[in-house]
Amino acid sequence: MTFLRTCLYAQSILWLTLLGVQAQSAETSVKGGSSLNYKYDDNIRVTSINQITLSGITLDGYVDTAYATPRFKATAHLKLGIERYDSVDLDTDDALLEEPKTSDFDNESQDFNTNFSYDWERHSLSLYGSYSRDSTLNTQFQETGLGGLRAIEGATRRTTSMANSAWRWQLSQRQQLETTLQWQTVDYESQLYVGYDYSSIMTNWSYTLSERLSLQIQPYFSRFENDTSSPVISDTLGLRVGANWAVSEKWQLNALVGSALVSTERSGGFFVFNPESGQVEFIELEDDDNSSFIGDVTLGFDEEYYGLSMNVSAAVSPSGDGILRQNNEVRLSYYWTPRERIRLDFDASIGLSDTTGDRIDNQRDFTQASIRVGYQFVEGWWLSTRYRYRTQEYERSSLGVGSGSNINVSLSYRLPKEIL
Repeated sequence: MTFLRTCLYAQSILWLTLLGVQAQSAETSVKGGSSLNYKYDDNIRVTSINQITLSGITLDGYVDTAYATPRFKATAHLKLGIERYDSVDLDTDDALLEEPKTSDFDNESQDFNTNFSYDWERHSLSLYGSYSRDSTLNTQFQETGLGGLRAIEGATRRTTSMANSAWRWQLSQRQQLETTLQWQTVDYESQLYVGYDYSSIMTNWSYTLSERLSLQIQPYFSRFENDTSSPVISDTLGLRVGANWAVSEKWQLNALVGSALVSTERSGGFFVFNPESGQVEFIELEDDDNSSFIGDVTLGFDEEYYGLSMNVSAAVSPSGDGILRQNNEVRLSYYWTPRERIRLDFDASIGLSDTTGDRIDNQRDFTQASIRVGYQFVEGWWLSTRYRYRTQEYERSSLGVGSGSNINVSLSYRLPKEIL
């Protein structure tokens, strides 16, 4: 937290200093909106046993502010949300499990972030900081999966603090260099999850071959450390190469592929009984090194009334399991606006998540698909409905596939124009 406070303090000092020297006219804007949602989920944890059906109302609102001069830009985003549930039902064969209360799943969320940037002739500096508090009901599926097959738990608080800075340097008319430093800490208010610290440094070198094609080389280093009495520390050294290619006015291809070396240090161990010696022995956990394929390839198409995006990604990411995971995912997104006030969105993905290395086998397969229809019935007012279906299965589990459906109806309002 000390590092984050230092970064946020430095951002504030930089902002005030730059504001003091600006003599040019500035532009200021304030925007906002809110939404009221009713949602029903027949398996909120997407488990194959002990399924929880949940329904209730969520209300959220946001404010976006911006300040800009020809060289300096500052933005801030604040979003507050509240979730209240009126019905909960537990489907289980375990007579010892108690029916959860609706209040166990109530949640208040906060999300605040700021971004400052300043441009020189050939350089630019940006500083970003964020703080958010949310429930694992909204983050668990993507990050950790089931989080305890046989556990009944309500809304678990997840707190995330992040700070990063980026320095861009225009080396020449065709070459650009960017270095990004990032720090993140995640905490959970539950023993089912493990908090962690994650920091990284990444450099991206790009070379423009033509107006439509540029090449990239992207080395990076990261460190992951979980928050336990016997911490696991993983260092990742990776390299990706690729290109950004505007195939035509409507087609865009962005591709980065490479490899990462993950070195993991484990402390502590466990006791086992040795039948040959007749004694209990302590076995230390072993360190390991392994390599992983990493990459991100996106093909996009944009037309006047519709668009399509296909993405394939492979990444080494931190998780609330207390370890690094190799996450591979294929995603398809599509939108269509048949009329000015109507929009249809479709999104589908299939993925595989596993622990890095061969010491622990914890593979999870998951899929999800959603379709949303929105209608703007008055300027600034939207009415929409969404249906989402998700599945997940652990390879080592004999409990089968967990699946769940979610229905969400939303009434939202966005200011039709900026306040200032």
